[in-house]
Amino acid sequence: MNVNLSRLAGALLLSLLPAVAFAQATGEDQSVAQCAAGEINGISADNAATAVQLVCGAITSRVSPNNGSSYRVDMGRLGRIAILTVRTIRAGEADKSLSVQLADIEEIAIAAPRIGEAVATGKPFAASATVDNLVREENRKYANKKRDGESLFGAGLFGLSLLGAKGDANGAGLIGKWEYQAPAFAAGMSGFFGIESPALGGISVDGRKFFSEADFAPFAGGGLAYVGFANDNVSNGSLGAYVSGGFEAFRTYQNRLTIEARAFLPFSAAETTEGGSSLVFPVMLNLTFMMPD
Repeated sequence: MNVNLSRLAGALLLSLLPAVAFAQATGEDQSVAQCAAGEINGISADNAATAVQLVCGAITSRVSPNNGSSYRVDMGRLGRIAILTVRTIRAGEADKSLSVQLADIEEIAIAAPRIGEAVATGKPFAASATVDNLVREENRKYANKKRDGESLFGAGLFGLSLLGAKGDANGAGLIGKWEYQAPAFAAGMSGFFGIESPALGGISVDGRKFFSEADFAPFAGGGLAYVGFANDNVSNGSLGAYVSGGFEAFRTYQNRLTIEARAFLPFSAAETTEGGSSLVFPVMLNLTFMMPD
C-alpha cells in the first residue's frame, strides 16, 4: 500500500493545531494567545497547516496573550477562490469574524500580516492595503500591475513663477506626462507649455522616489530638462536640471492624483533686454491626473 508521507505529515500537523492551542487555554502555556485551525474544506492538509501557521503567527504577534480571546481559522474553497475566516471568540460576547477571499491559497503569504493587523486592531482588512500587498480579489484587474509596475499617462495644470526675473513673472500652463510606476519609484517623461504670459515651454526626463506604499505617498525626485521662457524683461532657452517634491493620492486605485512642485536650474543665465544676463529659476506647481494605458 502506497502512503503519501508528506500529506500524512500535513494532516497530523493540522490535527494537532487545535489541541496545542486549546492546551494553552487550560494553562499549560499562557505566553502566546490561543489560535487554532477550525473547519478546513477543499484545502489540502499540508497547505492548510502552513496557512494556519502563518495566520496564527500574524495574530499572536500583535495581540496581548492574556486578552481573554481565542482565535479560530476556518478555510474553504468556492470554485477557484479560497475563503479564509478568522473568528474571535471571547466568553460572554458574540463571536466576531473576518473573512478574506483569495484567488489562490498561496496569497495567504501576502494577506497574513494584514489579517493579523485587522484582527488585532478591529480595523477593516481593506484599511491596511498598500500598492505592494493587494490580493487579486481586491483589485482583480490591477493587482498584478501595481506589484510588478504599470505604465501611466497623465495631464494637468501648473502655476508658474520666474524667480529672479523682473516684469511679468507669474503665469499658468498645461503639463502632460508618461511614466512607468512601481511601488517604490517612477520614471518617465513630461512636456509642458504656458498658456499665458510669461511664455514657457519645455520637456523633461523624470524620476521619483516614493517614501510610502500607502494610498497617499510623499515623494521626491528630479531629472534633466530643456526649458525655454521669456517675458518683457528676460529670455532663455537652456538645458538644465530640476528637483521636485510632492505627494500622490489614490495609489491603490486605477487612477490617481499627483501634486508636485518643481524648481528648474538652467545651466546658462538668461539674457535681459538691456543686453546683460541674469540668473532666473522657473518654479512650477502642477496638479496632474494619472491613468493607466
